[in-house]
Amino acid sequence: MKNLVIVSFPAKEGMLDDLKETLKVALPDTRSFEGCISVDTYIEDSTNTVYLIEDWVSLDDQSRYLNWRVETGLLDVLDPLLDGGAGGLKAIICGPKYMDI
Repeated sequence: MKNLVIVSFPAKEGMLDDLKETLKVALPDTRSFEGCISVDTYIEDSTNTVYLIEDWVSLDDQSRYLNWRVETGLLDVLDPLLDGGAGGLKAIICGPKYMDI
């Protein structure tokens, strides 16, 4: 991985299927966004949380992508689906792999 980003989407009770469908529609655009190497999806059923494990060429690419998502209104679509609204979404920007630790 070049630059690891982990994003968690905690679904509201009863909204996991809607969240999965929304992401199913949104993720092809994510995967084709300039600088995106890959996006893998995992679901923790016990907490109704979807995790995206993303790999980006650079963190600048990921930042441009995130700004684009805000500008195009994806957070507004996700807001009613997420526990805590759009504020419940969490992104962990890990960056590059460290080989010397």
